[in-house]
Amino acid sequence: MSSLAVLSELLWREREVLDVLLFKLEQERLLVDAGRLEWLPRAAHEIDLVVEELRLIELSRAIETRCVAEELGLPPEGSLAEIAEAAPSPWREMYLAHREAMLRLTERIDATAEGTRGALEAARTTAESRTRDAAVAAGEWPDVTEVASNR
Repeated sequence: MSSLAVLSELLWREREVLDVLLFKLEQERLLVDAGRLEWLPRAAHEIDLVVEELRLIELSRAIETRCVAEELGLPPEGSLAEIAEAAPSPWREMYLAHREAMLRLTERIDATAEGTRGALEAARTTAESRTRDAAVAAGEWPDVTEVASNR
């Protein structure tokens, strides 16, 4: 199999793993939104496993990318866009499609992760507020409005 084909297969695999990562992040967000926070450690572990798999694929892709870049007369650190521009057809079109799809996936991953961080922060703030309110109601925590009015 040519190095061009090997690189394309690695890109397909990376896209698949990015898709799984997006799915796992969506699952995590659904758990947060549903208030099922007890499952977050499990979800985080599964995300970590996918990220580790992604790192291994990225390492393989980096090695193969160097080979393809050199084969095409490019510097070894050539980007996928540069490789696509230098590659013969149909590889050029395939690499450009891979690049575009991976950019879209990473944008969605970033947005989903950011949304989950915001939802987690909101859940933490709500939990702290409920804990404080329950402690005040039970007389275990001073009511700050009462303390302020007594001054």
